[in-house]
Amino acid sequence: MNSELIQAIEGHFGLNLTPSKPELRAGGDTSQSFVVNNSQGKRYFIKVDDTVELLEVEAQNLKLMARAEIITPAVIGFSQLNGKGVLVLEYVSLVAAGDEQALGRQLADLHRVSAEHYGLDYNNYIGGSPQQNTWGDNWADFWWHNRLAPQLEQATRNRGVVVDTQRLKHFSDRLLGGHQPPASLLHGDLWGGNKGFLQDGQPVLFDPACYYGDRETDLAFTLVFGGFGHGFYQSYREAWPLPDGWQEREPLYNLYHLLNHFNLFGDSYRNSVESTVASLLA
Repeated sequence: MNSELIQAIEGHFGLNLTPSKPELRAGGDTSQSFVVNNSQGKRYFIKVDDTVELLEVEAQNLKLMARAEIITPAVIGFSQLNGKGVLVLEYVSLVAAGDEQALGRQLADLHRVSAEHYGLDYNNYIGGSPQQNTWGDNWADFWWHNRLAPQLEQATRNRGVVVDTQRLKHFSDRLLGGHQPPASLLHGDLWGGNKGFLQDGQPVLFDPACYYGDRETDLAFTLVFGGFGHGFYQSYREAWPLPDGWQEREPLYNLYHLLNHFNLFGDSYRNSVESTVASLLA
């Protein structure tokens, strides 16, 4: 982050920053992230990205979750400065371990926030990939047209993956055809790297890819890379038990995330995609 951009951020948001160099931090796979201080010692977490819309919708996602009383970093503001998207958040000091049971209950509370339809009134991003959220009344149709089909098309076009999309669609329609879950507010990108805990153990969620859909999709993705303890799952299911058949739907839901990782990061995910598709079609 150059001095010109720092001055633009300081002037636009009125942060009265100290002249010390911003601390570069890990902030996902797309945006550059920094921690800066103001003259009173208050700290801010600033994300900068060439894709302006990516951070604009992240701000909307965080505000959406905050309205559901989920602990997230507070949004100080978003703007386009010097041709880049700039998102300013409160700085939250996080630790890796905390109250997993509270996290399960918090997620169940998030999922109880519902809408009449599946989708969202704006499109957003899952990592660096566009995620379309066209409203729909049929869950099977929403999942295919807004989730699997765009990722499959990109994987075929850019990565040369070969999938019998007609058979896969038939399977998806059959599996989800009688499944019309509540349209729950979802985090949308719930893996272990997008959670943390305050010093007192309270859970914090961040980097969401929100929409209204099947709550099982959030829980399914927690199983892909791990990082969630037994207490998390136990407390969630005590708060809101899962319906029958969730185990059968889980690999279909996680195929979306595997395809997205394949499209973003390449051949290291090819085997996971192809084996998952083969298992589903078997």
